[in-house]
Amino acid sequence: MAILTFSGRAAIIQYLQSCPLFLAIGKGHPDWGSVPDPPDYDAVKLIDEVGRKKLTQAFFVNEDDNGDIQMPGGRNYSQSAKPTRHLFVRFLFNYGEGVNTLIREVGIFINTKVKAGLPASQTFFTPDQIADPGTLLLLEHIDRNDADNLSPKKMGGYRTILTI
Repeated sequence: MAILTFSGRAAIIQYLQSCPLFLAIGKGHPDWGSVPDPPDYDAVKLIDEVGRKKLTQAFFVNEDDNGDIQMPGGRNYSQSAKPTRHLFVRFLFNYGEGVNTLIREVGIFINTKVKAGLPASQTFFTPDQIADPGTLLLLEHIDRNDADNLSPKKMGGYRTILTI
């Protein structure tokens, strides 16, 4: 029996960290009630995407009961100087990048390409500014009670741990 070793998993995460990562945000399906449908393993895009944010920060982490990076479910992590099989990713939205809509679906994409001619400093992109969506790595549907209304008048963010 073959296995994917921890060092092999760390190498995959290290590769992912070197690629362009974007967070796609969307409205989800209009028929969703308070609890959305579960994400589809065959999905390649969001149901109703409204924008994408370029990665703000990424670093390797280790599971650590005393770590200062707290994640949902009571899991804690600490930053690691060496590659691990866990990658902490953070996407921060600046003022003015909001879309005035309730965000019920998010996805992390690898290798997204934006259209030529856009300012190099731009980090938030609308769907019409995307030349190639890239590959969907992570998909999350959000309960209505946990959803956020991304407004241009406030800053927001999304963070998670990618684990292989």
